[in-house]
Amino acid sequence: MAAMLLVASAAAQQKQHAALERLRAAISDSCLTLECSYSMHVSHTRVQGEAQVMLQQNAYVMRGNGIEVYCDGTKVWTIDPSLKEVYVEPVESAGVNGLLDPESADILFDAEGNPVSAVFLMKDGLKVELVISSVSWSKIKPEDVFRPQADFGSDWIVTEL
Repeated sequence: MAAMLLVASAAAQQKQHAALERLRAAISDSCLTLECSYSMHVSHTRVQGEAQVMLQQNAYVMRGNGIEVYCDGTKVWTIDPSLKEVYVEPVESAGVNGLLDPESADILFDAEGNPVSAVFLMKDGLKVELVISSVSWSKIKPEDVFRPQADFGSDWIVTEL
């Protein structure tokens, strides 16, 4: 009985690894868009909501609960349009390495190899849990999709970190 469980576990791990490799290859060649719900604990407060996440190579865009985060692979812009505030920081200090490297996350896949949930551990130790409701793939997006298109005028608070 124990041997059968080990064989089943090994087969499941191989299937997960193969799905992860397909995901990594797909992100490098095309754009992955996820509709998901997220949950995390920030300073003893649970933060949760709905979001759309687009990933491609070393860039991403997240939109949810009124916040937009853009990463072009070098900089990260965290934008709150309602408050007219934006934080700009180098990707190295943004604490988002989990999104840029699917291998650093714990991702579960369905029988067709689509991601259905993920747990990302960010550079700053923040753990983000995703439940993915839909997945779509598209051709490579232009670079400007991963940069904010807003003009941050004098009425905005822009903080360069």
